[in-house]
Amino acid sequence: MPLIEEITDAEGEQLDSVQSSAKELRDTLKALSARLALPEELLPSFLHDDQHDVATRQYHDQSLSILRQIKQHVKNPAWVSLDEDDQVEVVYDVVRLYGSDPWTSDTICSIIDEITKVVDEPSFALLLLDRLRSLFSSTPHPMLNEQTSRALSRPAGGKGAQDDFHDSETQLFKRYHAWGSHNVLGWAASRLASSTLEKHIGLVLPPTLVLMDDWEPQWRARGVRVLDRWMDKISPETMRRMGIDKLLKGSLVHTLSLHASPPLTGILPVLVRLVRRSSTGKERAEAYADAFEKGIVNGWIYAPSGKEGREVLIAIASDLELFCDELGDGMVRWLKTIVPNLLNPLQYTPTPAVMVHYNANLSALLHVVRTLEDTGRIVRWRGQILDVLSRLWVQLNERGEEEIGGVSDQVQKCRGIIIKIFQELEKQVPSVRANEYASLLATDSAVFSPLVSTI
Repeated sequence: MPLIEEITDAEGEQLDSVQSSAKELRDTLKALSARLALPEELLPSFLHDDQHDVATRQYHDQSLSILRQIKQHVKNPAWVSLDEDDQVEVVYDVVRLYGSDPWTSDTICSIIDEITKVVDEPSFALLLLDRLRSLFSSTPHPMLNEQTSRALSRPAGGKGAQDDFHDSETQLFKRYHAWGSHNVLGWAASRLASSTLEKHIGLVLPPTLVLMDDWEPQWRARGVRVLDRWMDKISPETMRRMGIDKLLKGSLVHTLSLHASPPLTGILPVLVRLVRRSSTGKERAEAYADAFEKGIVNGWIYAPSGKEGREVLIAIASDLELFCDELGDGMVRWLKTIVPNLLNPLQYTPTPAVMVHYNANLSALLHVVRTLEDTGRIVRWRGQILDVLSRLWVQLNERGEEEIGGVSDQVQKCRGIIIKIFQELEKQVPSVRANEYASLLATDSAVFSPLVSTI
């Protein structure tokens, strides 16, 4: 009997020790994860993508240090003894930083990956998604059935539903306590297997669409980044059956059509992937045409003037190159619109403020010329292209790098792209060597010799 009592006492002491160790670890981790909270002075930056370089860097460095400490603590054997709720709370605070916000980084995301190795990521992902539900349930998406997450043919709640949807008073995900919720959503959705994600689509799709269709462009961009992390896990058949393929495409095209300033990046690549996966034939062609008209053509028509407009036009030129890669010869449909809109801005005097825009348009023009080589249609535009680019070449030489000032690398890049376009034109239309290029040399061999003699 005494022997049995000794064993019992020893086991009791060991249990007390484990419980004490677990409590200490829980308190330590909670204290550390609480210090990851976004400083209130950075909340406007979080809401509106403003830049506060000094404060952002300080917060990044502090968070990096805290995450490194958390990484060491979760290796403690006592971690497995913590209640699941305590573990979820720590992981939730950690993955708030798993994104592309100004205060995070690849290093931070890498450390978070190491931290979350200690949990069953799929099961924890579902727990985190369930925890997010309260932040988005107050703003149900009017085009989704709340019970099934299927697309609706008309807004639930009638015409006024859209106004209610954008009511800032009910958008809890924008409150301070919800900072980083889009990162939690993206992380959790990306950790689910395809079958699990489809089964629990009601936890993922509604908040993603709420973000994607927000009235503020920067929140729409965050929603697109979330979609990018889980879209490929849903089969095209499921998308079509639920009607969400059209809903997602419509949202992405509308975001493109906003031409926000500063421009939103990464929207078109996600749209292209979605169109590839969910449509074929005529339906795919119509989807691309809709995106091109609203994202490119309308952007050229309605872009504002000044710096804000140039930022929009630079982004459009970049998207145009992606369309070239995707549509190939199909771009010939819009050639009459593309060439004039790329060339017209190049007719003005080059200044430091416009050089990046000039190079974006020239790069896009070169891409278009190369893409449509097999169509034989570029020959019809050679006169207009050569006229505008020759005049630009003269202006670059007359003003010189010193007068343009501070952007010599952009000036050299501009000259280099012009030369490449001339080379491409001679490749496609050999007669320009004996005709148009000879005329340029006859006009001013000193100016044009560096341009055409390299060809």
